[in-house]
Amino acid sequence: MSDGSARDLTANYYLRLRDDILAGQFAVGAQLLETTLAPRYGVSRTPIREALALLEHDGLIERVSRGFRVRAGTPQDVLEAYEARLALEPAAAAAAAQRRNDLDLAQLAHLQRQADQAATPQEWRRLHAQWHDCLWRAGHNDIIVSILGRIMAQLRIYDQGEPPPSGDYSQSSRDHAAILEACRERRADDARRLMADHLARSREDRLQAIAMSQGSN
Repeated sequence: MSDGSARDLTANYYLRLRDDILAGQFAVGAQLLETTLAPRYGVSRTPIREALALLEHDGLIERVSRGFRVRAGTPQDVLEAYEARLALEPAAAAAAAQRRNDLDLAQLAHLQRQADQAATPQEWRRLHAQWHDCLWRAGHNDIIVSILGRIMAQLRIYDQGEPPPSGDYSQSSRDHAAILEACRERRADDARRLMADHLARSREDRLQAIAMSQGSN
């Protein structure tokens, strides 16, 4: 196999494993072994080994005595992730208000409608994450998109299971609608402020969810 083909194979299984982890196919704390993953995905152990190394670099899994396991979030993990998000994402929202085009607005509005009609918490969370990704892209800064994408992937691991303690998806939907309107009207300062407020509420939900989970163990 050529070097290019080997890289493509690793990339393919990296993306498949990443998608399955984020979709909750592997529970938080689940052990990931080359010997079991290779037959599951119908491939040799080499691309699985290389994919696992990439996922460790992303912060989605951690090395243990035998193989790897899906990371379990701690309050400190959440606080650090949100410190980074609060430094970058309000700026991304302001950039979106300044640089967005009509296609960006149409995609954001479409995802907003889909999220409002989501049938399950898992579907809502997936669409919620896609909306944020779309907003970052509307700012047309690839570096910010890449950094925020990695942070969001780490946080999504902690979102499996029940709805947030507040149970208030409607508040998040109102936040998104207000941010989208600010972007539509090119009100960059408002988009920045609204995003910061939205993230502060989201941070508290995730911290409460971890506290409840640890209290039930």
